[in-house]
Amino acid sequence: MDNCSRSLTMATCCLGLFLACVTLQPTLASGRLIKYTNRDINDSPLVNLDNENPTPIVGILSQEVSQFVLRKYPNSTFSSYIAASYVKFVEGAGGRVVPIWIGKPREYYEDILSKINGVLLPGGATYFNQSNGYADAGRHIYEIAMKINDGGTYFPVWGTCLGFELLVYLSANGTEPRTYCSSSAQPLPLEFKEDFKDSRMFRNASSDVIEILKSYPVTANFHMYCFTEETFATMKLDSMWKVMSLNHDWDGSEFISTIEHKKYPFYGVQFHPEKNLYEFVPNRNITHTTLAIRTSQYFADFFVGETRRNRQYFPNETEEMEALIYNYSPKYTGAIGSSFMQQYLFDEKTIGDGKGDGAERASASLLLSLISVFVIYRFWL
Repeated sequence: MDNCSRSLTMATCCLGLFLACVTLQPTLASGRLIKYTNRDINDSPLVNLDNENPTPIVGILSQEVSQFVLRKYPNSTFSSYIAASYVKFVEGAGGRVVPIWIGKPREYYEDILSKINGVLLPGGATYFNQSNGYADAGRHIYEIAMKINDGGTYFPVWGTCLGFELLVYLSANGTEPRTYCSSSAQPLPLEFKEDFKDSRMFRNASSDVIEILKSYPVTANFHMYCFTEETFATMKLDSMWKVMSLNHDWDGSEFISTIEHKKYPFYGVQFHPEKNLYEFVPNRNITHTTLAIRTSQYFADFFVGETRRNRQYFPNETEEMEALIYNYSPKYTGAIGSSFMQQYLFDEKTIGDGKGDGAERASASLLLSLISVFVIYRFWL
């Protein structure tokens, strides 16, 4: 059977399914009949009490592939990657992910940030002085995100480890604010500042989450650079960033571990909450206990909750589908000795391409359209 025949057969089956189901009765909920009129259930005040975005999309910035990975794939042409744990971090809190490519002109970043609901700047091991890479893309994102917020649209940005460092570095106008520290494979509790609850990040945290973070070594630290309160004061970074917690590295040197911007919904953590949830590299001091999972999930829920306050969207379903991370498959790089269990490794020649031939994509679009019609009839009427 050729592609056109398969498409016709699929369409016929879907149409039959729709016609067979149109006689279904309205939904019974809590013992009473409910008819949803002119709205999707996600937008109903019955469940969406705060009028939030129920299906937020987060952009995760890719970065340069490590030499270690390139040596393990000698015939590859990989140009960028995203550790899968960051994707799962977002998805585990109810968000979806769009990869953001490095090495693109500013217009690309302006366009993609106008269609998504927030950005995550992941940790990694790249340098800020490499042209057309992670740092240059991050600068565009940082500046555009400020502009979006200044225009009245709530647009959050989250930075983990290297992403946290990049946010502060950019706010310092490219003057290096970091100092060396030794905090690799170091699990730590947070040393909260006295007024830490006067922050967006922690004001609604439950008492048990705070108690776990204060009392147990549940934050996974893997960094060789740090920020100090002394540097923040000297460079006047404390006028822009609120410091909520501190920590001490293996040598006893103090460093800043959580911050949030005083004007914009920008957040940074020096540790890695995604590792507790999704990275299982042995002998790396990553806490996987129930206590650690609870606190790591809190950070994921908080950030994705922030993105739900943004209502931007793609202009059409096809463009959204082609942008989502679902078009790509991660590789099991933990099996080759990587510190990431899985990585999305992107080839410059194929990023952004749709998958499948024209007939298959047309068939998929028709299938989605018919399903949408069925859902509309089933729940709206």
